[in-house]
Amino acid sequence: MANAPWLELMKDLEKETEKIFETCPDEIKRFYYGIITHSDAGKYAKDQYFGHWVHLYGEYYSYSSTVMTSMIGWAADPDFSLKQFKKLFVPLSAGAIGLGLYAGQETLGKYTKRMFELIEKIETKEQLVQLMQAWATFVSRLYWWVHWYFPWGVGPAIAHRKSPEDIREMARLAGVEYK
Repeated sequence: MANAPWLELMKDLEKETEKIFETCPDEIKRFYYGIITHSDAGKYAKDQYFGHWVHLYGEYYSYSSTVMTSMIGWAADPDFSLKQFKKLFVPLSAGAIGLGLYAGQETLGKYTKRMFELIEKIETKEQLVQLMQAWATFVSRLYWWVHWYFPWGVGPAIAHRKSPEDIREMARLAGVEYK
């Protein structure tokens, strides 16, 4: 059992999670600095890559919060079989592999491929739950780096809520009467 492939992957995920706990992976930092070398990001959008960044954030957010939470619940649910779980894992995790390809997320891509290869070899629900908990912790940590580096300052600069005073001034400037 000590050399079981799922156990080796779980240990690798735990080790990688420890490594990235305090050190952000380079592929996430590249987005922060606008160094996009993995795709045509921005090529058709006047050289801006913000859309890529939004997709990166959205995929990590939905996968780490909604999908992972559901999958761990199913893995632990006594009424949900191992066979059922295996049927759902790959389609529900396709976005994670997409992040690896589309958004240059090499760390996530590498481990997602390993998960895809090994999920079919899991023999018990106990193994599945342990592996999924390690997987969820790893993905969640990557998500938090994306969240930390996301350019939140853009929002207030271009999309802040308008106050009644702002609306009155905008109406005045547009030559429209505002009551």
